[in-house]
Amino acid sequence: MTDPIIEAVLLLVVGMSAVFSALLLLAGMIWLLEWADTRLNSLRIRKYAEKVESHKVDDEVNDEIVVVITAAVTTTLKQPVIVRKIRFLNSGPGPAWAVTGRLNIMASHAIAKRKS
Repeated sequence: MTDPIIEAVLLLVVGMSAVFSALLLLAGMIWLLEWADTRLNSLRIRKYAEKVESHKVDDEVNDEIVVVITAAVTTTLKQPVIVRKIRFLNSGPGPAWAVTGRLNIMASHAIAKRKS
């Protein structure tokens, strides 16, 4: 018969090597997924950068339009507002759920009525 101590040591070595090999396999899979994610993100960023660079910007927004929009928003909200970005919407209002969401958000703002 074999000595129980030798059996225990052999079981310990086999068990620990199995655990460490499983951990190394998991670490390799995580590294591989991270590498693939970085590559995909860099491709997406490159595509987006090309799209943005090729997009022509309308110069129809001048200072007067910005001032009028800022004044209208400041009057409506009754607090100072800084307009940082103005963009034109594309054709159509968009999907029905998006329009409904925008209307709900606009309706939720408490705008005090003026007493005349």
